[in-house]
Amino acid sequence: MKLRVGWKSWVFMGVAVVLAGVALGQMLTETPEPENALPVGPAAPAFSLDSLDGSVVRLSDNKGRVVLINFWATWCVPCLYELPHIQKLHERYRDKGLTVLAISSDFDRARVAPFIRKNGYTFPVLFADPGVQSDYEVRSIPTTYLVDRKGRLRFAQTGYGPDTETELDWALEQLLGR
Repeated sequence: MKLRVGWKSWVFMGVAVVLAGVALGQMLTETPEPENALPVGPAAPAFSLDSLDGSVVRLSDNKGRVVLINFWATWCVPCLYELPHIQKLHERYRDKGLTVLAISSDFDRARVAPFIRKNGYTFPVLFADPGVQSDYEVRSIPTTYLVDRKGRLRFAQTGYGPDTETELDWALEQLLGR
């Protein structure tokens, strides 16, 4: 018995071969990202927020520095675990090009100062407004961003878990050039 292949089968096979060739060509010509490279994101949304010390802090005040932006609150249990590590990073890298901006999401601002004093935190504390939280797409806390020296978002992390500190440290060291 002779197997007969119709013209529709030949067209289908031809299209499949062409598509496979295009896909292979695309894979061969793509420039791969360097292994372990942080993706380059869009420009970090600008903000101007009141700080705990009464001054107004702008993201743009930190051009040329790596900025760690952490959204947190006094009532947030995962934040209570994360903030001591943020303090360590602030102490270790503030003279090496890092600025920490801890943005409190507390509705009751009066609770923030005693909390900061009690825990011995020395990083700048700002008060969030809904516009900034929306611009940074903060849907839960803690949420942490790293902004590179050129003002671009390079790292985002939400929540706190077993690898949170390790991932943040690695990304920060990449941006600081360590």
